[in-house]
Amino acid sequence: YKIIEETLNLKDVRIFDYIEDEEGRKKAVLNKKETAIAQAKQELIKQGFQDWIWDDPARREKLTKMYNEKFNSIRPREYDGSHIVFNGMNPEIELREHQKNAVAHILYGGNTLLAHAVGAGKTFEMVAAAMESKRLGLCNKSLFVVPNHLTEQWAAEFLQLYPAANILVATKRDFETKNRKKFCGRIATGDYDAVIIGHSQFEKIPMSIERQRAILEQQLEELTDGIMDLKRNRGENFSIK
Repeated sequence: YKIIEETLNLKDVRIFDYIEDEEGRKKAVLNKKETAIAQAKQELIKQGFQDWIWDDPARREKLTKMYNEKFNSIRPREYDGSHIVFNGMNPEIELREHQKNAVAHILYGGNTLLAHAVGAGKTFEMVAAAMESKRLGLCNKSLFVVPNHLTEQWAAEFLQLYPAANILVATKRDFETKNRKKFCGRIATGDYDAVIIGHSQFEKIPMSIERQRAILEQQLEELTDGIMDLKRNRGENFSIK
């Protein structure tokens, strides 16, 4: 009975011997030999149960449907960007379907990972999303932080897709000590569509302690609210599709 009970509770069965210590208190000592035998029996029970439960087609179909409805019912959202009109884009360039969908994902989904293969058009996706975000009032300007050796290439591709775009591209000279503060001021106050800087240059723009604290407090508040919502809903607010 103990082996079946532990198996139903997804626990590995263990057998203990109880001995008394010098002060007369009982102490549990694992019996390795008996435990190995019991766990072997446990595996036989598990396998026998699996063989039995899937043996009947009707039961198999019923349990599969029940599992999918209760536990396997979360589906990643799919984004459709076919409706987006890219004002100001080079008319000679037509984004592919997956690129338009990626732009929609960025616009409507918040933080987005573009996990495409090399050559799939990630740069155009990001550029188009940035320009649409500004046009829709979702941002004032976008900051692109790219590998140092790719800043000029990024700028060229940006203007290839949006020839009339107003972009600011950082150079090595802009981040020399004497020029850094002035350049950061241009980033903050300039009416640019986008700013493109290198990784090492971005590292030279520190965030104030006050700003760091505010971000951490905001994230902590969001996590706390999320936990409270989950407790209130008991995790049962997902709908079956």
